[in-house]
Amino acid sequence: TDRAVVAAVEATGRALERLGHEIDTGAAAFDADAVADAIAVLHNVSNVQLYDLARAHLGREPREDEFEASTWVMIREGWNTSGVAYADAIDALHAQTRRFAAGMRGHDVLLVPTLLAPPPPYGVLDQPRGSTRAFFDVEFAHTGWTPMANVTGWAAISLPLGSTADGLPIGVQLMAPEETILLQLAAALEQALPWAGRRPAGWVGEGV
Repeated sequence: TDRAVVAAVEATGRALERLGHEIDTGAAAFDADAVADAIAVLHNVSNVQLYDLARAHLGREPREDEFEASTWVMIREGWNTSGVAYADAIDALHAQTRRFAAGMRGHDVLLVPTLLAPPPPYGVLDQPRGSTRAFFDVEFAHTGWTPMANVTGWAAISLPLGSTADGLPIGVQLMAPEETILLQLAAALEQALPWAGRRPAGWVGEGV
């Protein structure tokens, strides 16, 4: 994880302590490889559904050039995905959700980076075309904890509580079983660490 991102998360933790909250470290955990494998399978199957919807809408077989390259890779892999593989992927995500929940027992909120590094330059995240897993390897290298909000069904909120040296925002994410506590914490953090007046280098103004 990038040092500036770590610093933003740590500064947020200190702000929460000043607000009277107790901070613990290392509570939650999940197997990132298992999650990526399972999510890849689910995306493959869901994109076959997308293909079928497109065929019904068009009244013909859709062409490869009518999809993004990564979507077409997922469709191809989805055609070769068995029902058993799909069921195994669902079971794997349920197992990771249970592991995550066990680690969070006795804790109210998870504090993590929104992304593991500051915003990358344009083009860095060009989608790889080799496989669905290659696509998610690139994505997960940046998103880190973010997919677990989708997997677990927990509510999540990202706040621009840090900045790079040239003023680009660094997001800090809070996760909880329900959103009320997140909105309360977000309001408190906005008062403690206001961000409305921050602007990145080269900012050209409102409405541009």
